[in-house]
Amino acid sequence: MRAIESALRLAPVAGIVPTIEWRFRSRLVASGLLVGTQVLLYVVLWRALYADVDTVAGLRVEQAVSYSVLATLIGTTRVLTGGMTSESMPSRLRDGSILFWFTRPLSPRRYCFWRGLGEALYCAAWLVAGVAIAAACGVVSAPPGGRVAAVFALSFLLGQALLYYLGQLIELAAFWTVTTYSVTRLYTFAYVLLSGALIPVWFFPDWLRIASGWLPFAAAINTPVSIYVGRLAAGWGPLAVQALWCVVLAGLARLVWRRAARRLQVFGG
Repeated sequence: MRAIESALRLAPVAGIVPTIEWRFRSRLVASGLLVGTQVLLYVVLWRALYADVDTVAGLRVEQAVSYSVLATLIGTTRVLTGGMTSESMPSRLRDGSILFWFTRPLSPRRYCFWRGLGEALYCAAWLVAGVAIAAACGVVSAPPGGRVAAVFALSFLLGQALLYYLGQLIELAAFWTVTTYSVTRLYTFAYVLLSGALIPVWFFPDWLRIASGWLPFAAAINTPVSIYVGRLAAGWGPLAVQALWCVVLAGLARLVWRRAARRLQVFGG
């Protein structure tokens, strides 16, 4: 009962990102146009690449197009939600308001968790709406069965957790670097390339595909999307890898939070 009451009290924190997007509907429209344009271009490009062949790297044209649409819906919407509010750690450090994070009853780590939960749910809403529209237009194929759909949904949630912890570690770097501009640019490049959000990992050279398999980026996007299109078996193996990365990154984030609290330094306020 106490856990339910606590969740109800913290629900407004989870609603920060969706509420801002709804209040500023021009952003919502712009985001929809951006995602829709990307999806359309990728569909046209993949179909053109498959014009004279049936399969490439073990993927049929239907699988490649479905992969690209899903990866775009997951990857692009996650990028769009980043920095949507002024609640980022670098901005709070610069104006001094980061102090309020450490003095209010709700701990900063817990606050970021609930805000991140809202972002994940918002991205899930984009994914559901996008897949429904794409399926109605005949662009995305349905998953092979109910089991695949269920495993994909679980894998997607684990992927969102991975992206949350990766993003949080990048933000926490501000406690040591003051600005995270260069770190964020490097992270975004690595995330878009190695996660399979731009090009399916299966098309990578062998050495890059193997290397990306040892990193959490591919587990965040390539794994759930590959399960959906049937490139990965809908079993416990891929989910176990994702869960292991979640545990590792969560433990690392917890450690960095503790060290950051001990070296809190602000430049304004």
